[in-house]
Amino acid sequence: MRYLRTFVIGAAVVLFGAAITAPALATVACEAVGVAYPIGGGQYEYNVTITWGFDGAALPERFDIVIAHLEDCGFFQPEDAGKVQYLVPGLGSSTAAGDCRDFLSEPSDEIEWVGEIRFEDPDCWLPALHIAYENTGATELCLPLSNDTGLFRFTSFGIPMAPETYYDAILIKAGDFCIPCDYTGPLPDCNVWSPVEATRWGTIKGLYR
Repeated sequence: MRYLRTFVIGAAVVLFGAAITAPALATVACEAVGVAYPIGGGQYEYNVTITWGFDGAALPERFDIVIAHLEDCGFFQPEDAGKVQYLVPGLGSSTAAGDCRDFLSEPSDEIEWVGEIRFEDPDCWLPALHIAYENTGATELCLPLSNDTGLFRFTSFGIPMAPETYYDAILIKAGDFCIPCDYTGPLPDCNVWSPVEATRWGTIKGLYR
């Protein structure tokens, strides 16, 4: 079992506790589980399923998946064009409320959550590497549900670490609330990789098939 940095957890919990009154606090729940599988070329896709239950107290606006241990990984350098794909945010999806129409006015029954790498979430006092998913894409005029389950994806050349529980590895921004959730599953490790090495190894294996 692992913990995020103490000051991150403490700040999130303080904000969460101060924003929600005692009766509302009892109605809020969330949990997250994940899986990872290879998709070829040395990459892995990580699927994180987040379930939340706010019972009408709030609607989710942003989901943060914290991957703080990659901050010190030499193979994850977003400013380096050759290493930017070591960690790539994908899209998330959850159920859309009511009459949802996308930017083309087409009906949609799902919210499209757009992932983006960030190093700070000032709303939730999170000064750590994370992938933030927000409803800023085709369905930004649609509303999510107060109780629902969503699937959030990202890819990485980092080999999955053994699944375990990461406390407060998920933060959900919902109105004035920041709700921390535990995550059980794998996260990408900082393994030795570069695009050149991956290509050469694939070529070598092909020669002996």
